[in-house]
Amino acid sequence: MSGDSAQEVTVQIEPEDLAQAHRLNFRQYLRSRKAQVRLIILWVLATVVYAVITGILVDAKGAVLPVLVFAVIAPFAIVGIPFLIVAATSGPAARKAFGQQKGFHKPITVAWNGEGVSFEGYHGIARFKWTDFVQIRQDRHLILMYESERIYRVIPKRALSADQITNLQTAIPEDLLT
Repeated sequence: MSGDSAQEVTVQIEPEDLAQAHRLNFRQYLRSRKAQVRLIILWVLATVVYAVITGILVDAKGAVLPVLVFAVIAPFAIVGIPFLIVAATSGPAARKAFGQQKGFHKPITVAWNGEGVSFEGYHGIARFKWTDFVQIRQDRHLILMYESERIYRVIPKRALSADQITNLQTAIPEDLLT
């Protein structure tokens, strides 16, 4: 990379990195306004369907309490069930993807500066300006750089020193970090 004080690190992606990325992506999605609107609509529809099934809309007086209980419990199931599915399947799915994509078996050199980031690996070199990313998410394990809503680059923090993590976070424009 050209430009101001480039930093560089070589990273070997592991199946657990892919599983962590999937979980982080899902957790961040649940926090998004789009997901919250969808979950509220699902909750309302589920409650209405349950009310119809139990007869509340046909003047069944004894069905009010069960519908209210359902309305209180349903959000936990609506969020909890997908969360459990992601938690249970992300490891096996990551191992399968890792096995299928031979590019994951080779190291990647990640370089960054104030202008952008590059990834050099098995398939060649990909250079991005920071403005090429839609958003950048992170947790204690990873940094995910989104090229679009669903496509992201994974940088495991375990491969970076504390100074490199700070340097990378400083290079990323604040409006990209979510």
